[in-house]
Amino acid sequence: MSKKIYLSPSNQNGNTYATGGTNEMAQCDKIAAAAAKALKRCGFDVMVAKSGTLMQTRCPESDKFGAGIHMPIHTNAFNGKYTGGTRVFCLNSNGRKAAEAVKSALGAISPGKDDSVSYKTDLYEINVPKALSVYVECEFHDTVTGSDWIRKNTVAIGEAICKGMCNYFDVKYKTDSAGSDSSKAGSDKAFRRYIVRITSSNGVNIRKGPGTNYDVNGAVPKGGAYTIVDEKSGAGAAKWGKLKSGAGWIALDYTEKIR
Repeated sequence: MSKKIYLSPSNQNGNTYATGGTNEMAQCDKIAAAAAKALKRCGFDVMVAKSGTLMQTRCPESDKFGAGIHMPIHTNAFNGKYTGGTRVFCLNSNGRKAAEAVKSALGAISPGKDDSVSYKTDLYEINVPKALSVYVECEFHDTVTGSDWIRKNTVAIGEAICKGMCNYFDVKYKTDSAGSDSSKAGSDKAFRRYIVRITSSNGVNIRKGPGTNYDVNGAVPKGGAYTIVDEKSGAGAAKWGKLKSGAGWIALDYTEKIR
């Protein structure tokens, strides 16, 4: 199969988010840009649909590009109370392996737990493109938890989509070396430690390293105060903090700095 991937971010700017004064199209454009950057870094040929264009324009464009994978990127909504996780759709069993690969990578970092792959025969961007369609719904944007998570993690979501495609095509995933180098900009001597309080109602996992690609090493509950002695970028959060206790790293997206 061709390693050309056509990314089709949602054009639904009327689907507003629960927080941040934003919408589905704006956030999916950011996710697609991050995914494209990561995929190109890993050796894929990528084309991203122009923001706001119609799917009737995008499908022929995908065909002309010679895409092996046609990937619509959306965020989900239900009743404003359900943060359901990652949903990936494909037409039939031919697309299941690719859909499962993306679901596994993205579901590992999204806050909802009901991740799933299912077949859809009634969606235009699944039926019409010549390429194998992998239709990604990145978490539910109509809850505070889902909306906040998507807005703060568009780069991590894009990287997760890339990891899924790397796993499917058996391509080595390459980290963003520029991002890694910049995360080391502050040495231990220069870093000024500070204290945070956990704000997530579910608490926060402690990871062995700065990212959701590291094993869970425990958890800290909501309301707890912890001293942070280092910061780094990593998958699943905009920033990770190292606990003074040495137990590991926590996602700072779900904390507030208190002093």
